[in-house]
Amino acid sequence: MAPLTDNAARLFGRDIASFRRSLRARNLSDNTIRIYTDATERFANWLADWDGNDDADPATSWEDVTRHHIQAWITSLLDAKSAGYANNQYRSIQQFWAWWSEIEELPNPMQGLKPPTVPEQPIDVLRKDQLRALLQSCQGREFIQRRDLAIIYIFMDAGVRRAELASLTVDDVDLDLREIRVLGKGRRNRVVTISRRAAVVIDRYLRERARQKWADKPDLWLAEKNKGVLTKWGIREMLERRGRAVGIDGLHPHMLRHTWAHYNKQNLSEEELMRLAGWRSRQMVDRYAASLADERAREAGKRRPLGDEL
Repeated sequence: MAPLTDNAARLFGRDIASFRRSLRARNLSDNTIRIYTDATERFANWLADWDGNDDADPATSWEDVTRHHIQAWITSLLDAKSAGYANNQYRSIQQFWAWWSEIEELPNPMQGLKPPTVPEQPIDVLRKDQLRALLQSCQGREFIQRRDLAIIYIFMDAGVRRAELASLTVDDVDLDLREIRVLGKGRRNRVVTISRRAAVVIDRYLRERARQKWADKPDLWLAEKNKGVLTKWGIREMLERRGRAVGIDGLHPHMLRHTWAHYNKQNLSEEELMRLAGWRSRQMVDRYAASLADERAREAGKRRPLGDEL
């Protein structure tokens, strides 16, 4: 969270509260509302403390804000944080200014501005031998082993986001059809598929789950040592721990999503990949599959080289 300072709350707090209510009325997810309002509060705090420069004077109201204020704030973020972080903050406050300019019937100061460029940094994709090692590390009859194995299989087979996996309920899983219903970004439901082996693994987890203290909870994933429900943070920590155990440093859910996209891009059409992944833009297909694009191109080039045709 980015709580408003006293000065920022006095100058900008009322409109931010109205903005938050408008987001709730749009039925956006709690996480989306938090991202948009946190960025707006950070910008408000910066405005309240900023002394101005040659391009713009200090702002004491939203009406005072110009493109120069926004550019100065983004520049300050780029000086202290990553380009990806600055880009995320830029796109988040875009939502506030779109709302504010409509409500106040005033020009949007972000009109014509462009977000900071984020250098492309392909995320590592796991090799099949690494995936096998990861699955092997979870073999066993204990509750934690069966739970972790089921989680990794779903990440590997369905390419879901961490928040999607964390929010699953027992009723979302149909093992006979090998389908799982997930709630994605924008509160959009979709159905993803799993392998036959994954269905068996999840079935074994559910049998062990039924013996746990919190078995009556609707949430699919339970924490170890009778601590209740496993959170999305717990899922990330589990993957990091499992990864370190088999020599995969920095393993995280997004790496498994990229791995899923890489292997399935060879077997599915773009339309099928988009629907299963919950993407609305075809650009996401190329972005997620870019990690090993050169390797795929080399393998394709070896299939029928000209030298073998002559």
